[in-house]
Amino acid sequence: MPVYDTGPIENRSPRTTSLVIRLMNGGRDNAIASIQAYTVASASEGFSNPIVYEVYLVHLFPFNTQESTFSLVDLPADLDVFGVRVVTSGLAGDNVSVAVTQIGAGGTVIAARDLTGELARVGRLLFAYNANNSQDTLTVVNTEANTIAATVALPAGSSPIGVAITSDGTRAYVANFGSDSVAVVDTASNAVTASIALTPGSTPAGIAVTPDSLFAYAGNLGNDTVSVIDTVANVLLTDIQLAAGSRPFGLAVTPDGLRVYVAESGLNAIAIISTVTNSVIGTIPLLDALLPIAVAFLPDGSRAYVVNQNSDSVTVVDTASDAIVTTIMAGVLPFGVAVSPDGSRAFVAGNLSNSVIVINTATDAVLMEITTAGRPVSAAFTPDGELAYVSTQLNRRDRRHRRRGRDGNRHASGGPRLAFDRDYADPIVLKPPTARKTAGSGGRESSKQASNHTI
Repeated sequence: MPVYDTGPIENRSPRTTSLVIRLMNGGRDNAIASIQAYTVASASEGFSNPIVYEVYLVHLFPFNTQESTFSLVDLPADLDVFGVRVVTSGLAGDNVSVAVTQIGAGGTVIAARDLTGELARVGRLLFAYNANNSQDTLTVVNTEANTIAATVALPAGSSPIGVAITSDGTRAYVANFGSDSVAVVDTASNAVTASIALTPGSTPAGIAVTPDSLFAYAGNLGNDTVSVIDTVANVLLTDIQLAAGSRPFGLAVTPDGLRVYVAESGLNAIAIISTVTNSVIGTIPLLDALLPIAVAFLPDGSRAYVVNQNSDSVTVVDTASDAIVTTIMAGVLPFGVAVSPDGSRAFVAGNLSNSVIVINTATDAVLMEITTAGRPVSAAFTPDGELAYVSTQLNRRDRRHRRRGRDGNRHASGGPRLAFDRDYADPIVLKPPTARKTAGSGGRESSKQASNHTI
């Protein structure tokens, strides 16, 4: 029965006030973890008389499934001496990684400690799928070797602009902007196995798959609709009509699979669709936000992060009340957003600022800005949260920072090229190993409820 322990930590200046504990099961089987926070009379007494003051019991599912990770935040530690012990059991007990972060006043990080098992951890074994709009292809990247594994050819004129992967990793659904269709790609063979015709003039600009992988939703820029696709039969079920002029772009399904949030780029609003009735059940006006084009949820579904391209901002929405929590300035001409599997960070692709803006989701403040060689379009995290893959366009010397088109909106200009020598990239997504679900956050806890918001 593996034991991971920090040992007694003497709380010196700067003083630790709380802890963040993250667990990840890197094995192929289930694991049980007991998290114990303790104190002792003094550091010199070691483990002779530990006093446990917090206990949590967590069930961690196999690596690359929805509940293979768990985050515990705001664990009190404003004591003279404190420590953390994690005892694991189960067939994957040896494969649990433990990270303990000490937090001080104002949310500053005092120290970080990694306690990692060393047995049969599963390799990353993931593939990233990137849509190359002007090349009518998908680039498949092996994220273990960081090499191009394959290039999937789509029919001429497809202009792929969005990709979504089923939760078991077996299929990719590709929104073809230029051909009013959705292509289905078998990820084992990287072959196109079906093409789903949408209503003529749809011009799909975004796509999302429900957590149970039974349906896909495509936002259609051309006719102000959202198409509902049956992914079992691979047929178009219906088109959901949105308000005239809505011009839907990016969309995302809530983690519980009950609602779809659609970025209405033409109306500066979010349309909310019920997946039960496939009808619009609400609208969230975004006030001063301009041209919303992308949406991402925290793993627990409590908040949505909406990228507003023409106001250089991200709107944070409380999904329980559908009220706007705050607006965060985020780079220049932001394109896409991705939330880390533990829910602690949101990465925003700042296209004309040549940067990735990192948002702390606990405070909804910009934590840092990472400069990139190219112009970011989108981002995606590996399920363990250790790496983020950012799709970029390459800069050209004659690039102008912004221009306004006839529609009055700002657009990138100057004919940029994309990494991998493609002209355009749109959402890059990660395919988990076949027959394994995408990892998420929050293992099942049988004692206290812990937040997914981490520092």
